[in-house]
Amino acid sequence: MMKYLKEDKKAKTKSFFLNSKKTFFTKEHIKFLEKFYKSKSTDVRICLHKNAKSNHHDMIILQQKKNFYKPHKHLKKGETYHIIKGSMICVLFKNNGEIKKTCKILKGDIFRTPINVFHTMIPLTKFVIYHESKRGPFLKKNDSIFPKWIGAYDRAKDIASLKNKIISYVNHEKI
Repeated sequence: MMKYLKEDKKAKTKSFFLNSKKTFFTKEHIKFLEKFYKSKSTDVRICLHKNAKSNHHDMIILQQKKNFYKPHKHLKKGETYHIIKGSMICVLFKNNGEIKKTCKILKGDIFRTPINVFHTMIPLTKFVIYHESKRGPFLKKNDSIFPKWIGAYDRAKDIASLKNKIISYVNHEKI
């Protein structure tokens, strides 16, 4: 494991905190994320904030194209995504599950999700690495609200169908 990283054993996904002795994120950290992904075939993140109770969370996240990230919303906070490597689609949904808006974000682009709006991210490349910034602290209970309609997408076939529907929508949408 890379010097200056400490694993967060309580996290839902593989996560590391940047040790307070290292005050900035470098290309070496990107290489660590890529190497970790290639050896473990899993999503991984490096947290730049001190801990889960911090008032502001900054994370560098690697997510995979093969995974499905359930649509969700946060009642009192938005999220900002800044793409470092790869590309992804951010999808905003109406409360009934209908697509409200999509945004294809590429390396260097920044996207902010609105507060209290269902959204999801779909990596377009094998993996995407991005900086996520949002208000903390992370509250395990009620931090993310999942829509009732997402229950319809609990099988691999249904998830693939939804992803294809979104990608088709983006390809035909005039941005």
